[in-house]
Amino acid sequence: MLGRLALTLTLKPRETAHSFMSRLAARHGIGAREFGSDMGTRFASVVDGNHDALEALGYLSGEPLAALAEWTPIYKGDRCHVFRGETFHARCLKDPVVRGCPRCLQEDAEAADLAPAQAMAFRGHWLPRHVTLCLRHRHPLVPLWEELKPEARYDTAARFAEIAEQVLSGGLDQPPRDPSPFDLWFEGRLADGPGDGWLDQFPLYPAAHFCELLGRSIFAVKVPKWKKMPPERLWCCFDAGYSIAHRGEAAIRKALTSLQELVGAPMDGPKKKFGDLYDRLAQDLTSDDYQPFRNLLRDHIATTWPLGPGDDLMGEPILKRRVHSVLTAARDTGNDPRRLRKLLADAGWVRPDGQGRTDAWELFDADAAAPFLRSLAVGVSALELQNKLGISRSQFDLLRKDGYFPPILGGAGHKPLWDIQAGRAFIDSLLSGGAPIYVPMHDWNDIATAAQRLKVRPGAIIRMIEERRLTRIGKHLGRDGYAAVLVDIAEVERVLDRPEATGQSIELFAKTVGLRPTAVMRLVRAGQIRTTGGINPKTKATQQFLAPLDIAAFHRRFVTLRRLAALLDMSWQALRGRLNEQSISPFVLDGEDVGTLYEWHDLEATFFCRLPQASPKELQLPE
Repeated sequence: MLGRLALTLTLKPRETAHSFMSRLAARHGIGAREFGSDMGTRFASVVDGNHDALEALGYLSGEPLAALAEWTPIYKGDRCHVFRGETFHARCLKDPVVRGCPRCLQEDAEAADLAPAQAMAFRGHWLPRHVTLCLRHRHPLVPLWEELKPEARYDTAARFAEIAEQVLSGGLDQPPRDPSPFDLWFEGRLADGPGDGWLDQFPLYPAAHFCELLGRSIFAVKVPKWKKMPPERLWCCFDAGYSIAHRGEAAIRKALTSLQELVGAPMDGPKKKFGDLYDRLAQDLTSDDYQPFRNLLRDHIATTWPLGPGDDLMGEPILKRRVHSVLTAARDTGNDPRRLRKLLADAGWVRPDGQGRTDAWELFDADAAAPFLRSLAVGVSALELQNKLGISRSQFDLLRKDGYFPPILGGAGHKPLWDIQAGRAFIDSLLSGGAPIYVPMHDWNDIATAAQRLKVRPGAIIRMIEERRLTRIGKHLGRDGYAAVLVDIAEVERVLDRPEATGQSIELFAKTVGLRPTAVMRLVRAGQIRTTGGINPKTKATQQFLAPLDIAAFHRRFVTLRRLAALLDMSWQALRGRLNEQSISPFVLDGEDVGTLYEWHDLEATFFCRLPQASPKELQLPE
């Protein structure tokens, strides 16, 4: 390493190490990358906050290591950085669009006897995307430049040289605004660490991200979903979420309740009502840091939403109804909602009309009220049953011939009557574990259509569902009753076990086990999944299929995360956490991910012992 530089600079308050090195390089008349190469200290390592690189930079410049590291993000791998004692994802700190305060840059240039590019310093607190305002000048942070390559992006002196004239002339100046409570809270966390507020018990980035997602849901009521929030107005989302979240769990639940009552009806589903808040917490933000927010949202929906079989809660199917609304109970019992509400109110299950919430959101315990609802059972005619359950007359006649929908009152001299609650319970049993389908595509068909296309009776398809021979069941969210039950016609055709059927196609097998078809094809080509050659009954071409023995061999060796979660009666998120604790990783093929697929021998070695011929209840979890 070279000795200490004779020509150096002074580190400015909150300046990042990469900004300081870039200015130092400009002071010597070269770019940051070339300067680092000459000095034996890679600029990319300084950008990453590497300890040895910062120590070398400190030795060259005379600045203390602690001062250089104080406002510099330190890369820890897996796209995560530690900044100000908090862990941030790269998307929060390392955006290609670099923002800053032009007033700060103007002051830098005016206070130094240096070229503007050498005087202007980049501040570390401008990096987090949740910082949108310079509190010192009350000036919004503005885009300074955009650059995809990190080394060019963070050679700030070179970039400042390109925009110095615009900065000094006021071309980037914007109208000032007062700081929001979120701005002050985020700055306080960066500068001084956690306080004593409700949000301060959580890591900064997940807490701020939750505020943003909650704020987006609030603004979705006022702003159409197709209209994106402009970047310069994002602070409104941050602050709207913070204004509720900082008051604690009760305030968050109250806001969620207000949102779900404002936006449509319960049958629209939580995904439609809560938007990104629901989607991101259900699908993407599954790390332990987000677990408190995920649990809060899940518990709120489970206790305040009339979900039933065929509905989905944060990626997991609802198998049993916990709460009824007046509307869902009216639908299940065949009663008029106004009459049913009066009966429920008289019995003490709900508040009278006008005193409580709307029928769609006035809830009560489904299990506790089941005997009372059963006592309200009324016999309905065949035509009324068909209308209530969404079954055509021809389908009803075919199902009756196959032994379904027996009347509760029949026989000679009596007009047959049916129990609407029993009919609803039957439909719910078909939908149990089904996936929510907004727009049926590809092979999704309702039972009537599938039966017509395959030239079989609808009762044959229903028996497949009852016997759990069909694994792909869907619920059409735009329909109700019998017409909402969807099946995968390709799977039905395979399960029909017609003589010409060779086996299960690779694509259908992938759908059945919940893996990507491309991943299964790679496993087949690598010999990890065995197949059987045969003739495609439609195209007559030679094709690889999975015969029953091939499928059995797969299940003896592998299990997917979702199937394992179902076997153990756990949520897949909780199970993944347990597997991570045991250091059990998904199966990889040549170093590449193929999905959440695990080998049984890895599970049996450290997680639990799978006894021969064991039933799911016999699988033993470790203490």
